[in-house]
Amino acid sequence: MIQAIRLLTTTLLALSTTGLPLLAQTKGIVTFGGLKNLELIQNYYDGGTGSLGSGPGKNFGLQFTSNAQAIVSAAKGGSGNFINNPGGYPVMFFQTGNGVTINATNLISTGLWFSYSALQPGAVTVFDGPNGTGNVLANVTLAPNNSGCTTYKLCVWSPVGIPLSAVAGSIRFSGNANFLAIGSLHLGVAIPTSIHLVSSQNPSVLGAPVTFTATVSATGTAPIGTVTFRASNKVVGVVNVVGGAASLTISTLKVGNTQITSKFQGTGFGSISTGLVQTVNAE
Repeated sequence: MIQAIRLLTTTLLALSTTGLPLLAQTKGIVTFGGLKNLELIQNYYDGGTGSLGSGPGKNFGLQFTSNAQAIVSAAKGGSGNFINNPGGYPVMFFQTGNGVTINATNLISTGLWFSYSALQPGAVTVFDGPNGTGNVLANVTLAPNNSGCTTYKLCVWSPVGIPLSAVAGSIRFSGNANFLAIGSLHLGVAIPTSIHLVSSQNPSVLGAPVTFTATVSATGTAPIGTVTFRASNKVVGVVNVVGGAASLTISTLKVGNTQITSKFQGTGFGSISTGLVQTVNAE
């Protein structure tokens, strides 16, 4: 029995140090850089190469369906009819079928975000299982977003952020072939978030109510979470973010200067805070 326990302990220790996906750990940016124009992505991000021999790229354990391709902008010597693509990298698209599915063998936690350009409606759906199976964790419509484009048909790129409350196993981009392009994928990261705090009156008078409003924004999605307000580092309220803002009214501040801080927290979003100094006069 003792020998068996030792063997089990040794095995668990080995698993914890070999980098096996015991927990969700896909984290990084899939730029599609390094792939050639019209190259099928294939195993480029799974320890292998693309269809034209490029790679291997960084091994994220990502498996793309066979129709997923990279395309380089015509402005950079490729055949892509687009411009202003994020970072100037190639983008992903598909010439056949009605979508691309990406399996994440190491799973994805926290969140993901990307930019897209579309001439016809599309969608992105995130599943907790492989191959577009299991529970749907998120489903976002990718509306046509190009206008005012002249030389290039695709010139506008819109961000989409998807916070994750559960671990994801696959992502599917769907739409009409040749009408949807996907920019760099940021996987396993908190959605970039910002916060701004203002006072309804500053300075104020002793006993007068003062409303503090924190405005929260996030990349490609509406922020979901709470804002914790503190006065002199003491919590004075926790308020849900509604319509991108959270407000708290206080009438008990003492005469003088008080540091007011607001901190946003939400599952899958970046935790961020800001503050201001509220001045209260005796009269």
